[in-house]
Amino acid sequence: MPYRIELTPAADRQVDRLRGIAQLAVRGVILGVATDPRPRGAGRLAGTRDLWRIRLRIDGHPWRVVYRLDDSRQLIVVTRVVRRDEGTYRGL
Repeated sequence: MPYRIELTPAADRQVDRLRGIAQLAVRGVILGVATDPRPRGAGRLAGTRDLWRIRLRIDGHPWRVVYRLDDSRQLIVVTRVVRRDEGTYRGL
């Protein structure tokens, strides 16, 4: 059974700001984790129990989709969709 997906208000705004192929790619990744919450290449963030990240490259730039995974409720909450830089994981 697929997981339910929710986006935090911040993640929703981040996705809405994307345009063209970037938005399509990110939406595809988010929809994909509903059926496979731990896809190949996804990794748990160090020092956390339930935060995961998926790396993707769009137009030569590294992006991250960060999400909270709750297996007991079959829920995925996307917390961030950001271009990878020094501040990507700050404040999690």
